[in-house]
Amino acid sequence: MGVCFSSGPTQHSSSLDRPHYSGSASTNCKNVGITKTTSSSTENRQFTVIASGSIDDEESIHYLLRRVYHRPLRLPLPPPDGQILKWPNLKVFDFEELKSATNNFRSDTLLGEGGFGRVYKGWLDEDTLAPTKAGCGMVVAIKWLNPESTQGFDQWQTELNIMRRFSHPNLVNLLGYCWDDDEHLLVYEFMPKGSLDNHLFKRNRNLELLSWNTRLKIAIGVARGLAFLHASENNVIHRDFKSSNILLDGNYNPKISDFGLATLGSSEGQSHNYNPEISDFGLAKLGPSGGQSHVTTRVMGTYGYAAPEYIATGHLYVKSDVYGFGVVLLEILTGMRALDTNRPTGQQNLVEWTKPLLSSKKKLKTIMDAKIVGQYSLQAAWQAAQLTMKCLQSIPEERPSMKDVVEALEAIEAIQN
Repeated sequence: MGVCFSSGPTQHSSSLDRPHYSGSASTNCKNVGITKTTSSSTENRQFTVIASGSIDDEESIHYLLRRVYHRPLRLPLPPPDGQILKWPNLKVFDFEELKSATNNFRSDTLLGEGGFGRVYKGWLDEDTLAPTKAGCGMVVAIKWLNPESTQGFDQWQTELNIMRRFSHPNLVNLLGYCWDDDEHLLVYEFMPKGSLDNHLFKRNRNLELLSWNTRLKIAIGVARGLAFLHASENNVIHRDFKSSNILLDGNYNPKISDFGLATLGSSEGQSHNYNPEISDFGLAKLGPSGGQSHVTTRVMGTYGYAAPEYIATGHLYVKSDVYGFGVVLLEILTGMRALDTNRPTGQQNLVEWTKPLLSSKKKLKTIMDAKIVGQYSLQAAWQAAQLTMKCLQSIPEERPSMKDVVEALEAIEAIQN
C-alpha cells in the first residue's frame, strides 16, 4: 500500500467530497510515499518508508503527521453498516478558515469545554467545506485543543488517527482537522440534540423528555457502535464510554464521540499496561481482542464508569467498555447519574446502590425512572435490568460481548413492540 502526503507553507487541501470512504485499517503496510516541498526551494524530496512485514502504524502516523499534510484520496463508498477506512477523505483546514467559520470563536458559538479544550459551533459550505456566514451552509462542531491541556497534542493526534480509520452510523463523523503551528483542531459533524446526559439529567429544562422507546433506540444504537469498534481488525477500546460522550442527531440517533487515546491491539493472551489518571474528555484505545488485556500505568476514564479491574490493576479489556455500557444502561433505566454526591450516603454511587435491587422485580420498580412509568412493559424492563447486571459483572470474562448485548436489546425491543 502506498500513501502520498504533501506539505508546504501555502499548500492546504481546500476541497473534497465530504462522505467517509471505505478501505482497510490494516497495519500491514509495505511502503509509504511522502512528498515534501520546502519553502526555500522548489526541490521536491520524496522518500519511502519500507517495512519487511508490518510497520508500527501509530509511530508511523505520528511521524508523518508532524511533517506533512494529508492529501485526500478518492475511495469507494462504504456500506451503511459501517466500514474500516484506510485513508478517509479529510479536509485540512487553515486556522484562519476556522476562525472565520466561528466568527473568530465568538463566545456565543461556544458549545462546551473539557480537558481537551473547547468546542465551538461553526458554519461551512456543504460542498466545499469553505467557511460561510453564521446561519448559512451546514453547522459543524470544532474542537480546539487548549495548548495548556494536560491531555495535549498526543490525544489530539490519537483522536485523529482513530477517527480517520472508521465510518459507522453510530460513530460521530470527522470532517477534517487543522494543524497550524501550535493550533490543533478537529472538525466534526454537528449533533443538534446534544449529549445523552443532558437529556437524562435535564441540564436544560427546554430539552424534550426521552421516552422509553427513544431510550431503547439510543441504547441499541450505541451498542451497535461499540460492537463495531470491538469487532474491527484492530479492536478499539473507547475507555471513556459514558452518557456525556453519546451525542444525538436531530432524530435522536446516537453516535459515540470523544476518542482521545489509542494503541494498536495485541495478539491473543498478551497484556498491555497503562496507569490511573481519571479525566472525562476524549479517551480511547485500539485494544486487544477476546480475553486479552492492556495493562497501563495511567488509567484513563471517568470514575463511576470505569471498570473495577481497570481501576484496581490497570488491566484494560474490550469488556471494560462493556462495563461502561452497563453503567450507561443503568442511567437510562433509572434517570440517575452514575455518581451524585447530592444523593444520600450509600446511594451516591449508582452501581453500588442499585445493583442488588436489579435482581428483584419488586425492587426494580422503585428505581425505574418515574418520568417513563407506564411507557414500558414490565417484562421489557426486567430483561433490560438483567442485561445491565450481566454488563456490570466484576469479572470481565463474565460480561457479554457487545454483539451479544445488541442481540439482547433487539429482543427487548421486540418484547416492547
